[in-house]
Amino acid sequence: MTVNITTSGVSGGDSLPDTVDLDEVTPGADTDFQDVFISHDAIISAITDCKLYVTRYAGSNYLGSDADQDYTDIMAWGDADTGGIKLSMTPPPSWTVGAEFPSGWHDIKNLYGDVNSQLPLPAEAVIIGTPDNPGEIPVGGEAHIQAKVSVPASPGSAGYKAFSLVFAYSATS
Repeated sequence: MTVNITTSGVSGGDSLPDTVDLDEVTPGADTDFQDVFISHDAIISAITDCKLYVTRYAGSNYLGSDADQDYTDIMAWGDADTGGIKLSMTPPPSWTVGAEFPSGWHDIKNLYGDVNSQLPLPAEAVIIGTPDNPGEIPVGGEAHIQAKVSVPASPGSAGYKAFSLVFAYSATS
């Protein structure tokens, strides 16, 4: 039996589109954050080994000129601690719709948040259900994370940048 994952912009909502535009941002600033709610339709057991990582953009609506260079640039921003992709997987207990998580932001860089060093989903990210272990979303459960991009004051090349945020997991049916 197939297990389907839903990534939504709202709790219990429909799937996000293939491409989510985080909007324009000036150098030295952050994009708006994007809420990502992750759920699944498994009915027998939790999904496990839940991890996140960033890779080259793999969607069908690419507007840039070189997806490989975009990935290289964005990861270099993180490596230099001047900007890059930021993920928070620690929603506060009193989170309200439209509010950015106040803490727990991870700076994605090479060897921290890429395919070679995936970020485990912490148990605190699960907002519906109670996981038995970190890296699990229980049956009927849902996790909540936020993502944004910080553009350095001197980004190097200007223009459209794209990346893929990948949610990896294991499931048995």
